[in-house]
Amino acid sequence: MASSDVSSLCFACDKQGPRRCAKCKSARYCSPSCQKEDWPTHKLVCSSFSNHALSKRPTDEHFRVLLFPVDGKPEVIWHASRWIVDDQDDEEDCRFQSFEVDSILGSETFPIRTPIQHNPRLNRNLLNTIQICYRDTFLVDGSKPNRSVARVTSTRPGLYHDWSGPIFACGKIGLGIDQQKCRDLDMEDFRHIFDYFLSYNAIPATAAQTIKAVRINCFGDQKMCNRPAFESVEILSTDPIFNDHDTSEIANRIGFPIFTHRLPPNPVWAEDQDNKIFKNFNPFNNQDATFLHLCCDPNVPFNPAAGTLGWGLASTQWQTYVGSALVVRPDMKPLHPLHVEALCKYCHNDIWPFFSHSLGEYTPEEPMKQEAVLAMICRPTFVISWYKLLDEKRKNGNAVKAPYPYDV
Repeated sequence: MASSDVSSLCFACDKQGPRRCAKCKSARYCSPSCQKEDWPTHKLVCSSFSNHALSKRPTDEHFRVLLFPVDGKPEVIWHASRWIVDDQDDEEDCRFQSFEVDSILGSETFPIRTPIQHNPRLNRNLLNTIQICYRDTFLVDGSKPNRSVARVTSTRPGLYHDWSGPIFACGKIGLGIDQQKCRDLDMEDFRHIFDYFLSYNAIPATAAQTIKAVRINCFGDQKMCNRPAFESVEILSTDPIFNDHDTSEIANRIGFPIFTHRLPPNPVWAEDQDNKIFKNFNPFNNQDATFLHLCCDPNVPFNPAAGTLGWGLASTQWQTYVGSALVVRPDMKPLHPLHVEALCKYCHNDIWPFFSHSLGEYTPEEPMKQEAVLAMICRPTFVISWYKLLDEKRKNGNAVKAPYPYDV
């Protein structure tokens, strides 16, 4: 297909798009039905683009980009670029233009610039390159979940990648691997950017085997959404947790392995964090999930930049802005809320004091040896904790029927 034909295609299908959005005058559609289909994502940025006047360009080195802030929704902004001289290039023209990233992504992380030159959802080749820029360590550096991207992926049913930290998309002129000059993004680029997030590691909402999993609900979900601390949920056997997950070292040591995965925050409370119902507590707080991820490896270094805090401590991503978490068995067998509650209480009430002792918090006592702590993390001590929890439930009149964890 000729480039002139591609540049006039509908934003939702492969037909010609003579219709235009009445507000931005840029989005193209072949019919009212396609415009209606595209509206849930188009509306996220239509007003921002329409109010973004080219006459207000700060300098010739500023270009229109699409920012995905951690909080809020996608926003069209001006962003600075700079010319870089490649001293290793033997070609005569060895300069290239690049967007500045530190002011958005931060200076303490290496930026990833993922190029987009094809739209898989529309099966359409792009005329120019789009770059998606994000932190390379966002999964482990404590970055907050990106609610702007979540707004995009929530427009279509399915399971999507969990993005965290600030993200922005920018434009380069041309295709291939070496684009020399930057450019403004337009509404067609925004369609391709949204489709990138809607297709990246996406699993469509189709019929599949259902599995009983457990949600460990954070403070926000408990207080604002009236969800229990440990909640039984059903997920699909195709859920991303089976390919993208963390594990609990303590659970592994006691012979009860699990997969864990942080869940996107619920906008109901994430956009109302100052609500008096929280009484100045962080709604992202999830101590149960944090203690579940205590480090049992004495050789793990203290390296916050890499997300590790060392012996006896959870990694940074399980320390701050945790939110609710999903827990499932790797073998896909049913998981009961009481199993996860017992495991979390075991980590917090029984094992954490041993770690604390080994870290010198019970002076003047000589700190426990790390080997002694590891010896205490075993199936028998968990079984004792399990029956202790059942007794507490019975005494409080809250007896729960649940299978023995190791019999499932």
